[in-house]
Amino acid sequence: MSENEKINLSSLQVNLDEEKSVRLVAEQLSELKKNGYKQVTIEIKVASEQELERFELDIATFERIKNTQELPDWVVINLMLAGGKLKGTKYKARVFNE
Repeated sequence: MSENEKINLSSLQVNLDEEKSVRLVAEQLSELKKNGYKQVTIEIKVASEQELERFELDIATFERIKNTQELPDWVVINLMLAGGKLKGTKYKARVFNE
């Protein structure tokens, strides 16, 4: 089944610092199973601000790239995290067969 054919049944915001939130996830999954569902997809999403903090990325640079390029937050964060990773890998020589 393709992603386009899936139906969004519900969403749930969870605070991982609260034990009751973790129990709520387990209860929701048990309820789905009891109602006859065999397989579900769980997506984990976080606020962009959390990722910027976690990876210590510059917020001004993030905003400038996001607004200039009109890209989604996750694309800009991945771009910023990838910055400099190819340095020293001889990537250019491999691409151009040098």
